[in-house]
Amino acid sequence: MTAWNKLLVATTRLLDLHDSAHEPGSPFVQVTQEQRRGLRDGYWLDLGCLLLDYLLEVDFATNSAFVTQRRCLSHLRGEYPSLPADDLSFVINLLATPSEIHYREWQAGPAGDELAPGDRSVRSTKRTALIEKQGQTGQVRLTPSGRQAVTLASQVEDLLYSEYDAAKVVAALSRGDYARVPDITQQILMAIRALTQELRRVRENPTHEGKLAALEENERHYHNALSTIQNTLLSARAQLAAPGVAEHFAHWAEQQETEWDLRMLSGAIGRVLNAIENLSRRLSELLSDIAEGRIQSMGVIDFAGLAQRLLLAPPPQRLQDAVVARMMPLGTQVAMPRVETLLPLVETRRAERSGAALVFDEAGDRPGADPLLARYLKARGPALRQRLRQAPLSLPEALREGWHRFDDEALDCLPQLLNTFVDTQLLDDQLSVGIDDTPFAIELPDGRRIEGAVTPSLRVRETTLPDQDV
Repeated sequence: MTAWNKLLVATTRLLDLHDSAHEPGSPFVQVTQEQRRGLRDGYWLDLGCLLLDYLLEVDFATNSAFVTQRRCLSHLRGEYPSLPADDLSFVINLLATPSEIHYREWQAGPAGDELAPGDRSVRSTKRTALIEKQGQTGQVRLTPSGRQAVTLASQVEDLLYSEYDAAKVVAALSRGDYARVPDITQQILMAIRALTQELRRVRENPTHEGKLAALEENERHYHNALSTIQNTLLSARAQLAAPGVAEHFAHWAEQQETEWDLRMLSGAIGRVLNAIENLSRRLSELLSDIAEGRIQSMGVIDFAGLAQRLLLAPPPQRLQDAVVARMMPLGTQVAMPRVETLLPLVETRRAERSGAALVFDEAGDRPGADPLLARYLKARGPALRQRLRQAPLSLPEALREGWHRFDDEALDCLPQLLNTFVDTQLLDDQLSVGIDDTPFAIELPDGRRIEGAVTPSLRVRETTLPDQDV
């Protein structure tokens, strides 16, 4: 969805309200879906958006000079090679014809005015034409409303570019324009909340692989933007504590109609810092889950069809016993949750209550080592190294000797054992992997079956002394 489409999505229902002929006070409040006229293929809308984008580029290059329609047609034929000149003329005539919009404006005049303070007066405007067209030559250019429309469409909130908004806070404080600070921080908050909601939607429905890939590609850029915004806002908050700023702010607040307090500015900056901390934590957790494979697309699985297939063709009894032994509770009377699964939730709640702003460093963005692998190497590493110094150890022998289990034979660490055959430096730098051209097949007691076309084995690397010249 392009920026123009996002602008239209945000304003279409407002136009429906404007065009509604509903009588005020009518009890019929139900609304049906609008059926819009047109070809319903987006052709005319696409032509208009391309034309407005091109006119903005030319507007900057020619200092708001008129452009011939032939030049516009030549540019648009880059997207539509067979574009007729009449189609372009129709789009130009439609965008150059104004339409009247009626609205109400808050009127807060003096006491002697006809309108009492607090009334709303009906106003209208016809400055809705996006293109200005010369009557004689037919040349075109953007109107102020058209230039504003293109600018609004291009300024879709994005966190990657909100760091420049954070610099506006420092500029507003240095100029003494304190009333602009809450509005600027609100814009930054909107961008942060937009990305936070996007992360929540990805977690709830991770079937959009394109969004996951985009988050991974922009990972470093997001963290750099968050760090820049945080450092800028921290300097702005430190600027509020300067001795001369408090006195200047008090003098400025006395001249304002509404009541202002210096804590309002500090609170607005603090809300952004807290939102940055929350977003940075959520982004790092999501990227860590993506890297470790804990994000899986669940929406494409037909669970009803899976249940039906299991009823028609039950799995083997060995697989059923293994699943029941691994997933069912130990007793049918009561089932207590594991404490390990609650620790991440407790840590997250504890971090959310923290009063200090936190942005994860780029060096800590990468996921850490597997804690189970570290425990496995610490518990079984010395004995496994001692076993390898006696004789080489093949993978079938390691499984038969039970090297994939520890903690009283209760914890299965088969993936961790396989990692030692792939990355020998996990155990010792002097180890190497030997490959025997012999297939193997092992069936574990829990029903799992491991097969291989070749047999890997761990062994101590043979070291030879260099030949000495006699």
